[in-house]
Amino acid sequence: WLGRLHGDLMDRDPEEVVLNVGSKSTTFLREDPVRHNRSKHIDTVYHYIKDCVEKGKMKVNYVCTDDQMMDMLTKALDREKFLEMRRKIGAGAVT
Repeated sequence: WLGRLHGDLMDRDPEEVVLNVGSKSTTFLREDPVRHNRSKHIDTVYHYIKDCVEKGKMKVNYVCTDDQMMDMLTKALDREKFLEMRRKIGAGAVT
C-alpha cells in the first residue's frame, strides 16, 4: 500500500519502496538467513517486509542515527540539527 500511496502522491506508477531503518540488526536479519533462525521475536511485519524485498517491491537501507530525518518530527533537536533536517526534507521557513 505504501508503494501505491507514493505513486499517487507523485503522480506516477508505483515503484520500489525504500525502507530506511536505524537498526543494523534489521538489515542483518534480512541479509543473513542463518541469523534470523536464531532470533526469537520474528513477527508478521518482518515476514511481510522479507517477502516484499524478495519480490523486488521494497529495499531496506541502514541509515545512521545522525541522518534519521524523521527525528525532527519525533525528538527535541537543537536549532542546527533542526535546520539541517528541514533542509534535507526540502522544507523552508514559514513566513
